[in-house]
Amino acid sequence: MNFSFVDPWHLYLPREGGHVISFCGSGGKTSLLKAVAEIYAQADLPLVLTTTTRTEPLADTPATDLADLDPGTAPRRFFLRDGLDADGKWQGVTPAVVDGLGELFPDRLVLVEADGAAKHPLKLYREDEPVLPDRTSLALVVMGADAVGGFTRNVLHRHDRLDFPPLNGLTADAVVEWDHVHDLLTGPGGYLARIPEDIPVVLVLAGLGEVQDSIGLFGFVGRAMTHPRVRLVTFCETGPEDISFRTACRQDEDAAHDPDPT
Repeated sequence: MNFSFVDPWHLYLPREGGHVISFCGSGGKTSLLKAVAEIYAQADLPLVLTTTTRTEPLADTPATDLADLDPGTAPRRFFLRDGLDADGKWQGVTPAVVDGLGELFPDRLVLVEADGAAKHPLKLYREDEPVLPDRTSLALVVMGADAVGGFTRNVLHRHDRLDFPPLNGLTADAVVEWDHVHDLLTGPGGYLARIPEDIPVVLVLAGLGEVQDSIGLFGFVGRAMTHPRVRLVTFCETGPEDISFRTACRQDEDAAHDPDPT
């Protein structure tokens, strides 16, 4: 597999108002959303952040309840929520509300967290997930690479509730391997299958600081990038004080003639 690194790592992110970027998957979506929001803030681009499920409160991001939304007075960057739940988490809005933001805020980019994984690096999907707005123009599909080597019961959300044949009978006490992660990514009903074909995707591998098997990691990335929808992989590593990213782009004949990697 031929690939090159993208500099800066976020080169693939759209910069024009009207785009909706959906964050899907498990194991680092909220951290990635905050990092992307910071990239846009540094470029002084107006933003709406939101969720179609629920999320932890985001520090340093003002929140506006849907009932109080006023486009005329909304700050340049804010989080749109539908109140708080009993645990103090920010409740999400419907996909239709997110789609309607294009009329209310035509100059803004919209970042939306579109599913949850209960803080697990991997997950099994329900039929109604992810909760994607129709106007999604890019999906960032997150997987926690730090799941490899862990017991299924500890690292796979809903391992005991849903049947997923591509995992070939993986049990609660089994150790998750790279093959399992690949099955979750590419199998029927897996991460990629949940994203409509007309939406470009970027695979994001989080938790790299906890990965001990670098050979297995690069083998997995090589396999993943043979999938026709995976031309870009962003690597995410969280350090003691910050978070770092790097993006690899698959090099093939089509990519050589396409200046836009997504």
